Amino acid sequence: MKKSFYLFTFLCSLIFYGGCADVPSTKTVEKPNTATTNEKPTEKSAQTLHGKIIKMEKDMLLVAVTEEKDICQVSTSTFIGDITQVEPGDMVEIGFDGMVLDIYPEIIANPDYVIFTEKGEDFVGLYNNILLDLYQGDAGLNSDINLIALDLTEDENLTDSEKNALLYLLWNETQIVTRFATYDDLLAENLIVVEKDTKFANMENGILINLKSTKAEKNMFTFSVQKWRSSLGAYGFENCTAKKENEKWSYTVGSEMMS
Repeated sequence: MKKSFYLFTFLCSLIFYGGCADVPSTKTVEKPNTATTNEKPTEKSAQTLHGKIIKMEKDMLLVAVTEEKDICQVSTSTFIGDITQVEPGDMVEIGFDGMVLDIYPEIIANPDYVIFTEKGEDFVGLYNNILLDLYQGDAGLNSDINLIALDLTEDENLTDSEKNALLYLLWNETQIVTRFATYDDLLAENLIVVEKDTKFANMENGILINLKSTKAEKNMFTFSVQKWRSSLGAYGFENCTAKKENEKWSYTVGSEMMS
């Protein structure tokens, strides 16, 4: 998705044709109107993308792109089928002319169609809830921070584009600069400072969130997550279990850790 332009107009028109037969019929033929109605236009689009719906907001979908590490936004105006039947986690195909608005996340400028392709897992929604619950716990650790560093190097469930989507959602909720980094990364950048004598480590203007998980199997996985500010300032959830029940993911905390 390299092309871009800055002025565009969404033009959408729906034209329905109907007719009445001269002879009454007892049969009623209804046009399919479900999310699985995926008959895309016969005219081939210049470019297609596949991805997972991350969030549905107003008239736009936030999508984690399968082919790339990117996330993008696309208007729902060209969705084929009943969009009320799709939800975050579901997979879609997007056909468009190759043009995008060069902002972040990129907006598909002229979509030809958006179609449902298959059901998927809303891991990003689950992880977002976990991170926000962690962020709001022991709020004193968040005092005067201007950076949230997120370490997902030991996560087993998110693709690279889903990780970028999660980072974007975390920024959107907190309005604090977010980025990927490990403890060693922050140490190398002098964002974490260790006192020579006492070995006390401190991140003066930010927090480091580290999430470790097992791979999801049979609709469940285990994880732990920690928010770290200093050697004496940390808060986390330990021995946690995530489960999918009634098509929804939720989690339980085994124990809380605070220092």
